[in-house]
Amino acid sequence: MTARHLISLLAISFLSTAEAKAGAAPQQLQGKSITLSWSETGVFKRDGPSVSNTYNVVRVIYVSQAGRAFIRGTTAGRGGGMTKEAGPERTAGRVDFQGNTVTVYQVNRGVARRAVVTIDPAFSNCSASVDVGKSGPGATIGGYDGLTYEVVSLRPSAATCSIREGNALAN
Repeated sequence: MTARHLISLLAISFLSTAEAKAGAAPQQLQGKSITLSWSETGVFKRDGPSVSNTYNVVRVIYVSQAGRAFIRGTTAGRGGGMTKEAGPERTAGRVDFQGNTVTVYQVNRGVARRAVVTIDPAFSNCSASVDVGKSGPGATIGGYDGLTYEVVSLRPSAATCSIREGNALAN
């Protein structure tokens, strides 16, 4: 088994157990927004030769005063972009709070992402890492043009993270 396949299997297994272990948001994080940014370079295939594309990814997570998570995800690259928002009814099981760590899980067809945010004890600064895996050969993703592409490979860059008071989604 190659390292790439192992990472893919690990990412999918983390996703499958997310709902069972999701913890409540710590009080120090309530009323704050976390912004994660990274880029992904991918090789994709559709009828014809493979094409490479790099796109920028931003995830803004707002934790309400009631401890509920709201997410806005924006992805933009050559050929377009998209923004999607999800409230607590869709983020349950996808956002896990464990002490000073927030883990966000996402599946898009055959691609899984896991972003891990580590927050300092004062809940004012953070660092983040992102793992991306595909479920195996034939994994697909929706393109900005509405067409389906086979994912040949995906590689995330180093992630950046920031925390601020208030609801960054309200802007």
